[in-house]
Formats: sequence, C-alpha cells, structure tokens
Amino acid sequence: MDTAQYLLRAEQFTEGLQREEYLHFSGLKDEYRTQEIFEEFADLFSREAVLARLEDRDDREGRRLAEFAVRGHIEERLRELTEHIANAESAAEVECNGQRMPFLAALGQVTQEADRARRGALEDAVAEAMSRHNHHRAQRVAGQRQIAQELGFPDYRALCEDLSGQPLRALAQELAGFVEDTQSAYRAHLEEALGRVEIAPHGATDWDLRWVMFAPQYMEMFPRERLIPAAEATLSVLGVSLSDQANVHLDLQPRPKKYPRPCCVPISVPGEIWIVASPRGGYADFLSFFHELGHAEHFAGANAELSCAYRVMGDDALTEAFAFLLQSVVLDRDWLRHFLGVEAPPESLFRAGRLIDHWCVRRCVGKIAYELELHGGDGRPAEMGQRYARLVGDAFGIRVSPEAHLFDVDDWFSSARYLRAFMLDACLRLHLRERFGRAWFRSPEAGGWLRSQWQRGTEMTAAELAGEIGFQLGLAPLRDRLLEDP
Repeated sequence: MDTAQYLLRAEQFTEGLQREEYLHFSGLKDEYRTQEIFEEFADLFSREAVLARLEDRDDREGRRLAEFAVRGHIEERLRELTEHIANAESAAEVECNGQRMPFLAALGQVTQEADRARRGALEDAVAEAMSRHNHHRAQRVAGQRQIAQELGFPDYRALCEDLSGQPLRALAQELAGFVEDTQSAYRAHLEEALGRVEIAPHGATDWDLRWVMFAPQYMEMFPRERLIPAAEATLSVLGVSLSDQANVHLDLQPRPKKYPRPCCVPISVPGEIWIVASPRGGYADFLSFFHELGHAEHFAGANAELSCAYRVMGDDALTEAFAFLLQSVVLDRDWLRHFLGVEAPPESLFRAGRLIDHWCVRRCVGKIAYELELHGGDGRPAEMGQRYARLVGDAFGIRVSPEAHLFDVDDWFSSARYLRAFMLDACLRLHLRERFGRAWFRSPEAGGWLRSQWQRGTEMTAAELAGEIGFQLGLAPLRDRLLEDP
C-alpha cells in the first residue's frame, strides 16, 4: 500500500474509532465495541505493515505514520482486553452509604461529597471497584511490553521514547530540581486549602484534595447557566462564533453512564468535533469545559487541505497546550469582570486555581516516575501498587490509594506529553501577554493569531512552536508561572 492510500485509510479508521469512543464516553452506547473497525482496517496494522512503516521514517510524515501504525498494532492485539475493561467499568456498580450507583457516577460523586466520613467510605468503595479489574489491566501492560519486544524494542518505555523522540528518563531526572524549586509554594497552597476544611496534610488523601479543589465552589460567580454564554462571548472576541460552527457539537445532556469528566472527541478533523460534558456550575466546572473547548477550536480550525498526518497525528502536547491556554482565562480577574460581571472576586479563588496548577503538574511528575518503572524492564504490573502510592504520593505530599496503580495509567506516557503541554502553555501565555497585553483574550488581533496557529493543525511540535515564538521548551517558564503571585 502506498503512502497516499495508507493516509486515506488511516483517516477513515480514525473516524470510525473516534465515533465509537464518542458513543461510549457520552453514555449513548452501553458497550464499547471496536472489533469490526479493526477487522475492516486490518491491513493498516499487520506486522508486515508496521515493520515497513518503522523502516520508512526518513521524514516527518513517515515518522508519524510509523507511530500511528505501531499504536494501532498494539491496540488491535490488545483489543479484547481494552473492550473488556471499558465495558466492565461501564457496567460496574458500587454500594456505599446506603446507595447503589454506577462506578463512573461514583467517580464523579466522590469529589462532590462534603462529609468526610461519607467521602472516605465512597473512596474505599471506588478503590475496591478499581481493584476488581486490575488483573486485566496488568495483562494489558504485560501485553504492551511483549509486543514492543516482538517489534524489536527492549520494552514499552523504549518503544515510546523512540517513536515520540522524547527522552523520558532524562526528563524525569530534570524534574527532581523542579519539584524542589516549587515545593514551598506548593506546600503553602496545599496547607491553606486543607486548613480551611480542618484536614491535616499528613492525614489527607488524594480524594480529600480533589474534593477541596473540584467540589462545586463559588457557585454564585460560576452558575451553570452562564457557562455556554461565557464561552460564546469569549470566542466571539477571538473571532469565532460557537453557535455558528457547524463542525463543533456540544453534548451536554446528563446520562447515567456518561463519563464523569468533560472530554473532546474529534471524530473528523476539522469536520465533526464533539464536546461531551455534564455542566453543574462552579469554577472547576468552567475550567474543565474551557479546556475541552480549547481542544475543540484547535481541531475545528485546522485546514482541511492538510495531510491526515498533520491533522490527526502528531505531538499531542500541542493541542493540550491550546486547551490549557483557553482554560487559563477562567481565573483571570479581567475575564471574570468582563465576561461574568464579577467585580471583586476573593483572593482565595485565585489561590485555589494555583493549587490546581501545582497539583496537575505534580501529578504528571509522579506518574512519569511511576510509569517509567512500570513499563521499564520486566517488572510485575500487578505488584506495583505500593510503588505507585509512594511515587505519586510523594509528588503530592499526601496519601494515594494503591488500588489505583493500574487504573491511573494512560498509554504512551501521556503524562510526559501533558507536562510538555504545560511548558508550552507557559510560553504561549508569555507571548500573548507581551504581544497583545495581559488581557489578550479581549484582543481580536490575538484571536487572529490563535486562529492562524489552529489552521496549521498538528504540523508543528510543541518544541517547534515554542521556538517560533522565542522560547526554548523547558521547565523554566513553567516554574516561573507557578511561583508568580496568583
């Protein structure tokens, strides 16, 4: 199969798979089924096709097609396990506090429960439900390692490093100094937030902290009914009419099996983009929705004439950075005043937002360290619970449930890509402020610049875009942003 035909079929495959993911995450379909999709496009992911793509990596398009082929090959080989885990989680229920509820609903509820005893009981029930399927997740991790070795790589970590071009172990070594540099600022925000609800950090759990950060708060400033109008008004200044975008769709209807966190599903780029969410109000809800809106506008704004390799493949850190960038406006004083009419927001709101920033970055730090151990060498995935609790817990400075050690793992070292997205986001914020002013989101010219970047799809890497605007992608701008006054 020549490259042009491979690209065409790769895009058709991606559309089919993404549509299945939308139906599953939205709760419109009880079971996640991909067998027919993989069977229809089996020629893309045969061992012979994958090895041929690995041999043809002389240019950027070739490297992206190789990564796409390997990803698809591994997912096809592990498809039955992936489907079993997804369907088991969708069907699972937990019983707690005299109530029986779907597992996915419980994941959302545990961050909303204000009573600590009831939250602790729900936390235990969620952990138990996670542990039910850890043996299947362990098989999947072991399968990733085995397939990587069959393709000629020492392990799954080495495969990911080679295909992404990102030196993961070197990044992990750099992070030690970064954690130390930001430790006192993080601890101050952590202790203040937990202190307001009379929880000592040494006794706090990850779910306690999530509740402090993500429970509905400041509802009067962030009412649910203002979410979509605020999003529309923000985009309008930037030159985008959300209500007129025929390619961007909002799925906001509540459903029992809908995934608890908002997500963006680019079924066809740029032709059909979905945002799946269940708005409830509060600042954390606004942050999450604007994050997914950033993804949606990046995908929806891509030039349809670009190669599939530069619309649906590439450096995931790029689109994540645009998502973090749009998310950031929600906790800007000028944005609050102009778009929500909030004249005197409390300083505690901005400190809460900065704690979320620290938490998100430290979550990446802990997971990178853990996943390097999980995927490196010939360890036993099922026995890594205590290492997960230690490494991720040390990054947070609080207790973390060991039962989550395989539930809280994303393929392809996504935590490293998220961290690079945080780095690029810090660069983008500096660039936009210097060029268009601190309130760049009120500048039509800034909107024009952003749209020009979105049109380029995923052609550039995060490092290349950072370099283009005068920065070297690294930890320094991110460290400075975390340490500045919120």
